[in-house]
This record gives sequence, structure tokens and C-alpha cells, in this order.
Amino acid sequence: MSHPDQDELLARLEALLPSLDAVDPANEAEATARLNKRHPFDGEEVGAIRDLCQRGLAEGWLAPHDAGPTVKFGRLAKDLGGYAVDAVTMANDAGRGHTHTRGELNMCFPLAGEPLFDGLPPGWVVFAPGSHHVPTVTGGTMLFLYFTPGGAVVWDR
Repeated sequence: MSHPDQDELLARLEALLPSLDAVDPANEAEATARLNKRHPFDGEEVGAIRDLCQRGLAEGWLAPHDAGPTVKFGRLAKDLGGYAVDAVTMANDAGRGHTHTRGELNMCFPLAGEPLFDGLPPGWVVFAPGSHHVPTVTGGTMLFLYFTPGGAVVWDR
């Protein structure tokens, strides 16, 4: 059974999908800039998503699984308009390496300190199809929601 705030969060994330579909993740910089312009992190729309996520963290439904002492995660949707949507919190740590076979679009929210996600500031971060990384947060704690087209990710062994 889902939580009412989780249902609202999914509805708000679903409203972002036309913008996600309209960018080409192969051009990471342009896609990131377009998403940050269309859905700014200091705006009401993204602020409401952030607030729902913070409630979800406090209530335990957003990222209920541990992947080490400073990494928590949870799946929000296996298929939300063609995207798998997951939530991760990380504090000065690195996650599991993976390849984005069809790209990855991330909403990165600061929770404590002045965190950077793979050296990038809070906001939208886009990775191109075929790119690989070990997700790393430095300088504090960050929450990120990541959208993977078709859920297409290849995890490192």
C-alpha cells in the first residue's frame, strides 16, 4: 500500500516527464541547462518535490534500504512513463559504479553541508547514454532522484 505523500510525489514527477522526454541526454551540458531553466531548483515546482522527498525520508518510505552506513536508497517507480525512478541519499561517500546504457537524468538536492554530486552542484545533472560513473557525494549529504530511461542500467560487478 502506498503512502499519500508518495502518490503526490509520483504525480509531481510524472508532470516533469514531457521535459525529460524533450531533452537529448547525449548532449549532457545542454540537457542539464534546459532542465535547470525549465524546472529551477529555487522554484515552487521543484520545491514541492523537495518537501515531499524530505517528508519521505523522515517517514522512512522514500529510501528505506541501506547500502552502507551513509547510503540509503529506494525505488519510487519501476516504470513512470518509460523511466525507472529511484531515490538515493549519500553523505561523503561513493555508491556502486554503473553504466547508463540509455542515459540518466538526476535531480540533486542538498540535505546538509555543501554537497557536490560527482563534482557538480545541486540541481539537474544529466549523464549521456553509454556513460559510466561511480556516483560520489563530497562536501555533505545529498538526496538525488534519478530517472533512467527504460530502467536501463548495467551495474559493475
